[in-house]
Amino acid sequence: MRRTVFNEDHEAFRETIRDFIAAEVVPHYDAWREAGQAPREFYKKLGELGVFGIEVPEEYGGAGETSFKFNAVITEETARAGVSFGGSSVHTALCLPYLLKYANEEQKRRWLPSFVTGDMMTAIAMTEPGTGSDLAGMKTTAKLSEDGTHYVLNGAKTFITGGVLADRVLVCARTAPPTPRTAAAAYPSSWWTPRARATRSAASWRSWA
Repeated sequence: MRRTVFNEDHEAFRETIRDFIAAEVVPHYDAWREAGQAPREFYKKLGELGVFGIEVPEEYGGAGETSFKFNAVITEETARAGVSFGGSSVHTALCLPYLLKYANEEQKRRWLPSFVTGDMMTAIAMTEPGTGSDLAGMKTTAKLSEDGTHYVLNGAKTFITGGVLADRVLVCARTAPPTPRTAAAAYPSSWWTPRARATRSAASWRSWA
């Protein structure tokens, strides 16, 4: 049965993505898997293709799309070819919503244009040794400095997809101790922080997941 969910724009985008995968991904994919990550220049190419700016408002350099259908096309075409776009889904599906919802106007103008082009790659740090991705059990804290100018992070994170190549990392941390009443529902505040030094050989930092 013929699908009607996609229109001509989606199908034209599909052809672009399919051609890109054939030319820029498939010939190198085995080498990337062996290395544990795609090279940084690959993400720049995704930025040039417009992949990172699909849902970013036009005033920040994106396409301003509100539908997920273009991202669905990417998912279908990478699955069709048996490849992935490395850690790019974390960049767009996990980090971007935080930026769009919580960043102030100055931060959006500072970060989103380079987010769209791939000049600034992002990752998110949730998982912790011993607690996994259970945010209610998270131990990392963020405390406001005495002069009130910045937060001091204290804790450990692991399995940070895209962490090796990220320029900015969204760190999930507690701003107050959990209580018996709120521990299960507690959700951390988040900050953008320059990427910490990462060990490339550490599996927990690999960007392939």
